[in-house]
This record gives sequence, structure tokens and C-alpha cells, in this order.
Amino acid sequence: MKKWIPVLTVMTAMLLMSGDAFAQDGGGSNIGAGMTMGLAVLGGALAQGIAAKGMFESVSRNPQAAAALNAPFYVGLAFIESLCLFALVVAFSI
Repeated sequence: MKKWIPVLTVMTAMLLMSGDAFAQDGGGSNIGAGMTMGLAVLGGALAQGIAAKGMFESVSRNPQAAAALNAPFYVGLAFIESLCLFALVVAFSI
């Protein structure tokens, strides 16, 4: 039964978005924009959490390397956040 849970979830999402996919006037596309932003924010949050976990583990093992690791860490977080901002632009364009 557990293998059917993802299938049923995807089927439900497809049924909810089918009216938006076949709409001629473009109305009601807010569901797609909301799902786009929700998935983008979820992915960005998970990625930033994993990056922070790696940074804190590496600094706790070697505290002298903290100064050298700060700049790449913040640049990586900025790249991850930029993907969320691109998803925001796409959601507004939908």
C-alpha cells in the first residue's frame, strides 16, 4: 500500500491542475504558481539546511579553517537563494 501513496498524490495534483492546463482564458492559474513557489521554497530550504550542516560539521572538525570556508559558504547560499528568486519570477509570470 505504501507504494501507491506517491502515485495517488501525483494523480490528485494532476486532477487539480487539469482545469488550468486546458483553460483558454488563462484564469485560475494561481494553483500552478502557488505550487511552483511552494516546491521552490521547499527545495531551497532543504538545500540551505544541508549546506549549513556541512559547513558546521567541517568547522567543528577543523576550527582553523572557518575563515577560509566562510566566503564559499555564503556564495553557495546566495546561489541557492537565487534559484528561489528565479522561481518567484516564474510564478509571477504564470
